[in-house]
Amino acid sequence: SRTSHEKDDDGRTATVLERFVTAGLLLGHAAEQQGDQFGLITFSDRVLSFVRARNGQAHYDACRDRLYTLQPQPVSPDFEELCSLIRTRLRKRALLVFLTALDDPLIAENFVAGIDLICRQHLVLVNMLRPQACAPVFSDPDVKGIDDIYWHLGGHFQWDKLRELEKVLRRRGVRFAALDSAKLAAELIEQHADVRARQLV
Repeated sequence: SRTSHEKDDDGRTATVLERFVTAGLLLGHAAEQQGDQFGLITFSDRVLSFVRARNGQAHYDACRDRLYTLQPQPVSPDFEELCSLIRTRLRKRALLVFLTALDDPLIAENFVAGIDLICRQHLVLVNMLRPQACAPVFSDPDVKGIDDIYWHLGGHFQWDKLRELEKVLRRRGVRFAALDSAKLAAELIEQHADVRARQLV
């Protein structure tokens, strides 16, 4: 639901949604290569689509088509509706990989409330893109003036809030990661490989 933009390595502007779509497709491809089934749920302030887990080229194409029709919307996600649907539609234990933005405290609070509905039944991995300035305050030695100081202080507060969110989710058995955009797809594939190797689902 976020419309923020970032620059690609080649200078092209990409939305967060575009990065999530690309990473999701690569993760689905990697899962199928490992012989796993995968499904898709898209959502904004309501659930937009639910594609039950399968495999095969026709299924991959269907997931791709759903993702390519998505458009960023300036709305807050309804995590309670989303998790209620997951609880009623997915009876067997599953690996659920969320790609969303939780840097807004109210949205993060709503996500935690929603995830309580499903975290005991399913293995949940939550991933977001790390905000640009999000880092401990003294992690960047390149500070040239008062504006940089305020920039890094703001980033530190953001980093601290996400760290607290990670602790809250960990107590529920939910894994949380704020990832660099350039490594998003690789990190998701690595998470899937780790879950598979440890036979957690």
